[in-house]
Amino acid sequence: MIVGCIALYGERVEQALVGIKRLRPFVDRYVVVVDETVSEDQKAQLRDAGCEVYFHPWHDDFVEMRNHYLEKCQTDDWAIVHDPDEWFNQAFCEDIRKLIEWAVQNNVDRLCINSHDVTYQKEDLEKGTMPQETVSDFFKNLIFRKREGAQYIGKGEGGRVHEGLVIPGSTGTMVNLHRKYWYTHVKYWHEIWERATRNVFIGGGGINIGGRNPSWKPLRQICSDLGIESWGQMREYMRKGNVDSKLKDWMWENRFEGWDYQHEMMEMGRWYYEYLHPEEATYPDGKVWKAETELREGSPPEVMNFVEKVYMEILGRHADQEGKENYTKLILSGQIRRVDLPDILRQSSEYWKKMTTPSEAEGLKLELPVSVDVKITEDLLVQVLMRSKTYWEKVKPRLDLGKYLEEQLGPGWGEFQKWYYSEQPTLEQFLKRLKEATGHA
Repeated sequence: MIVGCIALYGERVEQALVGIKRLRPFVDRYVVVVDETVSEDQKAQLRDAGCEVYFHPWHDDFVEMRNHYLEKCQTDDWAIVHDPDEWFNQAFCEDIRKLIEWAVQNNVDRLCINSHDVTYQKEDLEKGTMPQETVSDFFKNLIFRKREGAQYIGKGEGGRVHEGLVIPGSTGTMVNLHRKYWYTHVKYWHEIWERATRNVFIGGGGINIGGRNPSWKPLRQICSDLGIESWGQMREYMRKGNVDSKLKDWMWENRFEGWDYQHEMMEMGRWYYEYLHPEEATYPDGKVWKAETELREGSPPEVMNFVEKVYMEILGRHADQEGKENYTKLILSGQIRRVDLPDILRQSSEYWKKMTTPSEAEGLKLELPVSVDVKITEDLLVQVLMRSKTYWEKVKPRLDLGKYLEEQLGPGWGEFQKWYYSEQPTLEQFLKRLKEATGHA
């Protein structure tokens, strides 16, 4: 069967129904896991939309909630999972069965779909304008065949916010769908800040870095002293306003841009002072809370942001914490240059697997369930060439050697080329001419 899956809390039901109603006619089942904040009326709306509704209490653990809906799927079912703010486009919904049939025939177990980001900014609402839809380079694995033992595993310390999907019995490959299929990721500026606050409160921010964030345990201690032990309690406390002075001092001390977890701590202050309670931005001693958003070029956080960006451009995913830290250190220490990183990632086994899977390499021979309009451009030819093993083992080394000679010979490069093509020299003649051209004769 094809099963839609989603986990919800009360405030997200209305938003989730947009995506559910779009996908529901094209799948066999729709599993929805709800927590204690979802009302009986909302459960009825979900059932009316054709969903199976299951209750599971919220324990500040996204991994637990996702595994609960995965448990409702049977082995070999195809799961289509998404969050409330992720809506599949109509073309995907209509073609989902064809896409899965194609995947089964070609031993593909995971289908990744492109993200279109729509972020509403404050000025959009004030001016009544629609936000721009941005086509990202990110493909998310939201469609997969459930194998025996498949489960979500938390990342980082504690691992309750960010997770990875593990499918022990999977022998198939992962393929990015054609860009005619996408999901819209709808966000509001203040929701981004609220979720950053949630990530920091539950897991320390970043990829669940926990105690590696020196400000996390002090935050949790302040909250514990106030009787706040869960994200739901923290969210309501922040929304209510007039929070304890110790918490305000914490937000003041963590108002600076920096590492990913520092960025999220800064956004916690923005959520409170720029969205929820701007009237409280002035402290008793007269200082005014303001986010310090400038990031110095060449600083460790700025370099790590660069590494994250290159990961997304080359591998189509967010960088893992270990990878980010490793390449950041290599760049900062001068062991590699920034310009080297794209080629380094392109030579990784992950890139090879992604770009040279049998289904992609032989794509033109397959009966794809969609029509493809191919426009041949120089950029396209280069991209296709770079996906081949021959490019990395034969073509690229030759290009690099030629580039090296060009750099070493400088203005004499043109004459050296003409001589080479006119004489077709032996190796001995080549070396002699090269020594003359470089002044080593």
